[in-house]
Amino acid sequence: MKDAWRIEQDRQSQELAEIVQQAIDAYGQRLKAEGKQPMLNAVASAIVTVTGAMLASVKDRRPRKLLRNAMERELPLAIARHEGCSGSAEVIIAGRRADA
Repeated sequence: MKDAWRIEQDRQSQELAEIVQQAIDAYGQRLKAEGKQPMLNAVASAIVTVTGAMLASVKDRRPRKLLRNAMERELPLAIARHEGCSGSAEVIIAGRRADA
């Protein structure tokens, strides 16, 4: 059985994930309405920036490293959970397009 803190962490994580996804979707729709192409590169860059700021807010390097390692361990699992669930997206690679 999960500890109460883990249940609450999972609940908050799911809620935040939904909020972030809704914001990304709304921004993409706004760009499309303006005749612009939403870029997955921009999403990735923004997530990296916010992640860096969040990790930097952990002043003690040891817990920061533990948190970063936990995030790195979870990323492949998150990719596997969502693979095939979304539509296609474009990634811009050094001046050319490639379907993601």
